[in-house]
Amino acid sequence: MMMAAGCSQSVPTGSVGIWHNRFTGYISKSVAHPGFHITLIHGIIPVDTTQTMAEVQNMHPRDEHGVQMKAVTVVVQYSLIPNRVPLFYRETKQIQVEPHTDYYTVGLRILEHSAIPYAVQIATEKSTPQKIAAHLDAYAHRIRAVLNQRLHNLYPHVDPYIINSVTVPTFDLPSSIQQQVNAKAGFQAELQTIQAAEIVQTQKRKLASLKASVQADALAAAAKASGLTPEQIVAWEKARALYALSHQSAGPVSRVVMTKSN
Repeated sequence: MMMAAGCSQSVPTGSVGIWHNRFTGYISKSVAHPGFHITLIHGIIPVDTTQTMAEVQNMHPRDEHGVQMKAVTVVVQYSLIPNRVPLFYRETKQIQVEPHTDYYTVGLRILEHSAIPYAVQIATEKSTPQKIAAHLDAYAHRIRAVLNQRLHNLYPHVDPYIINSVTVPTFDLPSSIQQQVNAKAGFQAELQTIQAAEIVQTQKRKLASLKASVQADALAAAAKASGLTPEQIVAWEKARALYALSHQSAGPVSRVVMTKSN
């Protein structure tokens, strides 16, 4: 029992193991699945196949006009196809510890030092900084598509990557482009202010027109009910207003009575 315990190794859930001969260094094509395994002359390198992050900062790709962008950062979240992990390792010998963890992963260095910078350059040279800034999601989608194609081309039969997401959290525009963007943003803000003011004025005109229509209908109804003309009713309303004003100021009062004309 003691000897068996000393010659066994476990592969944690979410990982696969790469079999290697302790004496010859031969790497097996088969995987060690999660669980306990008797190792004896073979060792197992456990590799995490769940989501891993690759981040590349401070890239300077050029756009379709050769204008260089500044400080582009791209974050790629990826996982691994379990049965391709040992095949990829046999071909590349690329294995390293994931940042800030105790887990091993394969191909992280290839992504950070080669594949991601390549994909960012290809995606950038098909656009301009203005378009990229306005459509950042589309830019990230292009980077993902180029990255997938690049990895398939480099490792056609052993590509283990599943690219789950690509994001572009930060990048700096060239100063000349930034000035144009700022000017355009200021113009758009001013235009929106003018449009909002025009909407308010249009609403005011509509309300004034509606009020005039209501007053005209009321005047016509009053004229019909009283037998007075609209002009007489308007004059009478003015007289009532003058009467109220003079009464409030405690001045001389002149009482006005309107009668129907013969």
